Amino acid sequence: MTDTNRLVFEYKIGLLAPSQVGKSTLIASLLSEGQRMLNREATVQLAAADRLTRNRIALTDNSVTGALKARVFQPKLMPGTSDPSWFRLLLEPRGRDLPIRFDILDYPGGWLENGGEGPEHEQKWNECEAFLADSSVLIVPIDSVLLMEAGAEQAPLLTSHLAVFQIKQVVLRWAKNRRERAGEPSMVVFCPVKCETYLSDSGSLQDQSADLKHRVVDQFSEVLEILREAAPHASVRYLPIDTYGCVELVSARWVPRPGAPGDIKMEPKYRVRPPGTIARKGLDDLISLLCRQLVDSARMQSEQTAAQREATARYSREYADLREGFFRDLWLKVSGERGRRERIAEADQQNYLEAHETTRSLFDVLAALAERRSGPRLHHLS
Repeated sequence: MTDTNRLVFEYKIGLLAPSQVGKSTLIASLLSEGQRMLNREATVQLAAADRLTRNRIALTDNSVTGALKARVFQPKLMPGTSDPSWFRLLLEPRGRDLPIRFDILDYPGGWLENGGEGPEHEQKWNECEAFLADSSVLIVPIDSVLLMEAGAEQAPLLTSHLAVFQIKQVVLRWAKNRRERAGEPSMVVFCPVKCETYLSDSGSLQDQSADLKHRVVDQFSEVLEILREAAPHASVRYLPIDTYGCVELVSARWVPRPGAPGDIKMEPKYRVRPPGTIARKGLDDLISLLCRQLVDSARMQSEQTAAQREATARYSREYADLREGFFRDLWLKVSGERGRRERIAEADQQNYLEAHETTRSLFDVLAALAERRSGPRLHHLS
C-alpha cells in the first residue's frame, strides 16, 4: 500500500525466461485475454495502468495480429526487448475505488543467460534480479518446441538452452525471500508456451501433453527441489499455454549461431491455421490464478490494516472519552483539546470503517473469481 489512508495494493510479478521464449507476447496476452475474460464478470475489470503499458502492449499485439493475418509467422521477427520495461496492469472491482496493481517486468532474455551481457548492463540486471526476488508470483515460460524437438544430438545442450541453472539461482533467492514472508501467499507457475502442436484440445492431431509435462518436470527437477526445501508454503503450478492458438509447427531446424550453447540455435517454422484467429488456451487459467492469488494477498493485507485501524480507533475513542477530574475536564473543554481528541477519534473510526469495507469488497471479488473452475491443463507440482 502506498498511501496511509487510501488503500492501494501493489504486487510484483516476475517472468523468468531466456531470449525468444515470448515474455513480451505473454504479458500483452494477459491484458487482452484478461479483458475479454473479465468482461463477463460483473464484479471486476482489468486495464492498463498507464500510457506506456498501453503503448507497449499495442505494439506487441499489432505485430502478432498482423503476422497471423498475413499467414506468415516467424517468432524471430516479433519485436524483442532491448532494455528493461515495466508493464502495469490494474485489477479493479467495478464501482469501487480499490485498485490492485500488477507490476510485471520485461527484460532482454539474454541478460538472464549472461548476467547482464557485459559491464554496461550488469547494474540494470542486478536491479532486475532484485525485482524478481521481491515478486509475489514467478512465472517461468518454457519454450515447448525447444523442449520437445531436441533430438539425441542436442539433448546434452538442452539444459543450457533453457537456462535452467540461471533460473535456479534466481528461484533460490526468491524462495529464501518468500520464506521470510511465510504469512504471505506465494506462487510459481511453470508455463510451457507455444504448445499448439502438442495438445489435442487446441486442434492438434496428436496429444503429447503427458510427455510435455514429464519433460518440464525432468528438466526443472532441481528448481522444484529448491522450492520444496526453501519455500514449502509456496504454491507451485504447471500450466501449458497456447501462445497464439492458430499456428502449427512445420519444422524445427538447428542452425549455426555463434555464442549460443554448442554454437547452435533452434529455428522453428510455423504455418497459420485458417482463418488465423487467435485462441490462447490455458491463458484464462493463468489470469484466474493471478487474480485469485493477488486478491487473496490484498485481502490478507487489508485484514491486517483493518485490525490495526480498529485498535487505533478504539484507543482514540477511549482517550477522547477519558475523564480526568472536574478541573482538568473543564480545561480540556475550554482549551479545545477535548474537541481535538473527538475529531481524531472520529477520523480514526472512519479510517477503520473504510478498511473494513475494503476487506469485505475484496472478499466479494475473491468469491466471484473462485466461482470459475480451472481447466484440465492446470496441475499442482507442490
